[in-house]
Amino acid sequence: APQPPRGLPTPSTEPSQPLPTTLPGLPPETHLDTRPLAIDLAALPEIRGLTLSPDGQHLAYVLREPRFDPTAKPSDDDTKAGWSTDAQLWIVDRKTRIPRKLTHAPDPVSAPRWTPDGKSIAFFRVRDHKRTLHILPLHGGEADTLDLGPLTPETYEFSPDGQHLAFTAAPALTDAEKADTWRSGGVIDEARRHRPSQLWLVPLHGGPPRQITKPPTHIAAFHLSPDGTHVAVLAAPTSDPYDASTLQTARILRLSDGAPIRDLNPAPRPFGDFAWSPDGRHLALTTGENTFSLLNTLTVHDLASGRATTVTPDHEATLAAFAWSGDARHLTLLLAERTATTLLRVPAAGGRPTPLGRTSRLIDPPFQPDAAGRHAAVMSSTPSDLHAPTLLDLKTGALDVLLPQAHRTEGWAPVKTEVVRWKNPDGIEVEGILTLSPHAPTGPTPLLVSPHGGPDAVSQERFDLFARYFAARGYAVLRPNYRGSFGYGLDFYAANRGRLGAIEFADIESGVDALIASGRVDPQRLYYGGWSWGGYITAWTIAHTSRYRAAIVGAGVIDVVTQYILSDINHGAAADWEFRGNPWKAPQRFADSNPLRFLHQIKTPTLIFHGESDDRVPPMQGRALYRALTDIGCETRLLLYPREPHGFQEPAHRAHLWATWNAWYATH
Repeated sequence: APQPPRGLPTPSTEPSQPLPTTLPGLPPETHLDTRPLAIDLAALPEIRGLTLSPDGQHLAYVLREPRFDPTAKPSDDDTKAGWSTDAQLWIVDRKTRIPRKLTHAPDPVSAPRWTPDGKSIAFFRVRDHKRTLHILPLHGGEADTLDLGPLTPETYEFSPDGQHLAFTAAPALTDAEKADTWRSGGVIDEARRHRPSQLWLVPLHGGPPRQITKPPTHIAAFHLSPDGTHVAVLAAPTSDPYDASTLQTARILRLSDGAPIRDLNPAPRPFGDFAWSPDGRHLALTTGENTFSLLNTLTVHDLASGRATTVTPDHEATLAAFAWSGDARHLTLLLAERTATTLLRVPAAGGRPTPLGRTSRLIDPPFQPDAAGRHAAVMSSTPSDLHAPTLLDLKTGALDVLLPQAHRTEGWAPVKTEVVRWKNPDGIEVEGILTLSPHAPTGPTPLLVSPHGGPDAVSQERFDLFARYFAARGYAVLRPNYRGSFGYGLDFYAANRGRLGAIEFADIESGVDALIASGRVDPQRLYYGGWSWGGYITAWTIAHTSRYRAAIVGAGVIDVVTQYILSDINHGAAADWEFRGNPWKAPQRFADSNPLRFLHQIKTPTLIFHGESDDRVPPMQGRALYRALTDIGCETRLLLYPREPHGFQEPAHRAHLWATWNAWYATH
């Protein structure tokens, strides 16, 4: 088998447990003392759907636990390769901090919600490929299944009096619609492919659901007013993923009949969070000013007068989440600020904000506040401490980790994380997160560059499995925040408009040069790899330099024109922002930023990963790169994972991907 690169730790030959086979011809993953294996990462439990009880005393959540059966044998009926996943509802008391499991059936649980009195918890289950809604009393007994007829619920919320449940669902096909589809042999009309979801109201003590809104408008999200008489919705012209996420109108409706009361924005745009004030007199929404997806503005709308007040101090902030205070006089904002998160308390009427400072742990949105507006449930982490359910004091910013998760990674090799800074060719300071391992050899270390996706995103000082995994194998892992990233202000975010590819390349390569010049990195042992837009940057980089020994392109954009055509959301306003136009009106801008033009220059051995069910970056992109590299004689392999969307879900695929990613670098 090929040997690891010079200077990397030599693995032993004793595997820790049976591991799903990696790519044929690559070395299998083996023990490395306290270094986690790919199978360990794939089996790591995840906490999802965190929700705080109305009195703030209990946290409910879903614990998703992947499990690998080492005794499983190959079978044509087993597409999961011996893996299974258990997802159950749990609750933890704020005082005792002892978690308690509430559900046990094999059907997975998701999206838990408390009833207004805090005595029951609702949740989804999937049975016979259909999502169903259940309500479980905490005093004991079986969960009741809510009869919604032929409707499949998508999102839901209890009325404040606890007598009804509001939910969104696409109306069922009528007999006439079914007949028309049958007569045509199943012809798909692209303009009518996506059925618009509507708002429904169902009594909890018997009775059929009642439709509140009507097509063709699609209800993308909603929140009921505190008095239960009105509903705030994000409405879109259709349920096409692009329309539903980008062409949104914030609207107030009368709940009894869906009659419109007021539209809050004159032109459709993307929104983030929105929430009623506790007194029901105001609605707060986050959106972007002079941006596409960067949320930098929080606006409070007075429902009586129609007046809108912007309460964010400027447009440099990157808003991640917010919550109202119980007296409706203040809002607590979570900001992504460079590589950290900070908290800001602002008056709802506008005025001077009160900084609460940098959080002691990196906070992941959203906020799940209690009824009093005193605390919110969040997930928090550090580079060395796994994401854990945490209680945030909305007034002081203090964090209380209710359910520590450090035991999940006990025994893993420790890593060191630091923020590094350098100047790009334009003299602008750029930051990145560098993760190092005590197992790295003395002197310059091998470097793995891993740019974040998006490009509208940011790498922060949170627990990161990718960095942890590869740092434990002796690599220094650099996660650069190139221009276009969140958290560094509006100008920095907008700097890559119309210059995609060239901007990221200049920013990242100057950082690699700085690490080499400092003597910390070995220029002969450089590696590259990223996912999504990180895959785009990888393809662009190896087409413009051959100094990397091996590369990984995961679900990467290779041809920006076909990406515009085939992606579920990467067109329209998204392209207007990123490319200042579309391929038909601004073809040269697309050509200038298209990796496809430069693929003939690639010499770096490149492994390509892609999910076969990826609608965000369709698998045609991975196939295009594979065909090009095969034609020019560059070493390459393409792995397509069945059933996988843009973010991989199945543990067998995750384990295989991690191990093969590592083996590809080790081989080179």
